[in-house]
Amino acid sequence: MKYVILGPTASGKTAYAISLAKHVHGAVVSADSRQVFAGMNIGTAKPREAWSNAPHAVDVPDVIEGVPHYLLNIASVYTPYTLSDWLRDAKKCIAQIVSNGQIPIITGGTMLYIDGLVDGYDIPQIEPNQALRAELEKLSPQELYKELLEKDPETSTFIEPHNSRRIIRALEVIHATGKKFSDIRKKNKTDADFEIIGIFESFEILRDRISTRAETMIHEGLANEIAYLQTTYPNAKLLQTMNYKEDCDIHKMAQSNMRYAHRQMSWWKRRTDISWICA
Repeated sequence: MKYVILGPTASGKTAYAISLAKHVHGAVVSADSRQVFAGMNIGTAKPREAWSNAPHAVDVPDVIEGVPHYLLNIASVYTPYTLSDWLRDAKKCIAQIVSNGQIPIITGGTMLYIDGLVDGYDIPQIEPNQALRAELEKLSPQELYKELLEKDPETSTFIEPHNSRRIIRALEVIHATGKKFSDIRKKNKTDADFEIIGIFESFEILRDRISTRAETMIHEGLANEIAYLQTTYPNAKLLQTMNYKEDCDIHKMAQSNMRYAHRQMSWWKRRTDISWICA
């Protein structure tokens, strides 16, 4: 048995996963596309015990409340880290957890990470094409999305128009393989036994939690973290991530997080295999 704990941002996934891990002798595999990066601690809501500015090996867990957490702090902010990278690393960590006699608990809110693992996406390992990326990064999100849909219309069902980072990666894969990205990521049969639990109460409750968390981030030193990242990784695209780009404006942070939460919940409406509970 393997568990998947998903839900919108600030819904209480981490706390639930830790409680579950203690109950079933489990270990957590993070499915968060920002918490993989060392140095991005406060703004990604990484638990304090896992704060780190230095990446470590994939098979080394951070320990939070006595529970091993894998795939936190495994990459530098300057290191491209793709869906295929995460799928490779997640499978490696799951195998390690099972060999340790523990139950894997995949926890996070990055939709493609979870879908890719549960549904068995087969994404090829393709190295970043820096020259191509440099050209694509000159285009606006609207121009990028138009180019993607011209080459692969089916991507409209799983890549959002504003997500330049994922659009560029899809175009990069199309360029390298000569195939549609939507064909490459077709679902393969998987023998994994996943129990998928969704954490969500209501958007009203979530709004309060998001506002409280934004205030906590600022109190914990988000401004200093942003300054550190800007100095250490100047011009890094990841600094345009939610909670980093709003310049510690609580109202703007809350708005960004609520928009993201609505996108997450809309995405998961497609799945009929999620058991939804209140944390």
